[in-house]
Amino acid sequence: MADELLDVKIVKTGRVYERVPLEKLRRWVAERRVLPDDLVRPVGATRWLRVATAPELASPAVQAPAQPTSPTRKPAAKPATAATGDLGIPAPAKTRPRRRFRFLEDTTMDMMPMIDVTFQLLIFFMFANQLANPNPIEVPEARYGRGIMPDGKQAILVDDQGRYYLGESTKPENIAPLEQVIRVVADNAASANGPLDVIISAHKASQHDQVRALMEKLEGVDNIGVMRLGVEERR
Repeated sequence: MADELLDVKIVKTGRVYERVPLEKLRRWVAERRVLPDDLVRPVGATRWLRVATAPELASPAVQAPAQPTSPTRKPAAKPATAATGDLGIPAPAKTRPRRRFRFLEDTTMDMMPMIDVTFQLLIFFMFANQLANPNPIEVPEARYGRGIMPDGKQAILVDDQGRYYLGESTKPENIAPLEQVIRVVADNAASANGPLDVIISAHKASQHDQVRALMEKLEGVDNIGVMRLGVEERR
């Protein structure tokens, strides 16, 4: 009975091991290499039986004989497939389950990025404030200027509101837009005997852009002479 040979079919892989000795098959069943749901049959038979119902494997499983150990030398461990000399059925791994550790999240807040952003915003608003509210430019006072008689010259006034006046008076009837001022100056220059000089008197509170726009327009007028800026006398 011990020399009986059996065929074994592993259901999970579908692999068939032929002519396996009964004692070796019992050892495989004891080591859980062959499960109760796997199939077994005598050599030459056609009908498969479950291992759990096979009468040859109903007796208690025979444990594999222990190898003699030397009192002075410990035998070297061999791989499971090489130690049993079986047909390639791996031995079940005996590993301890890993423990899952829960890492606690850091509850502290890193303040360095917030400090960096605060300093960047502070620097930005400091520069933006300087650009929005520029400091007034201090220029030296005009000295040793000679007075110019307005006879035969075109006088234009610019008040603190940016309005233009034709003539030497700031009367309401002398107010004219920039296009009308240029048109009147062009007519006067065309009827003048020589180049028509222009005297521009701007209020100290007027904008520089308004005076510059006036001078740029006057440069395009024919027969324009020298353009001079009126200087306020210090009292």
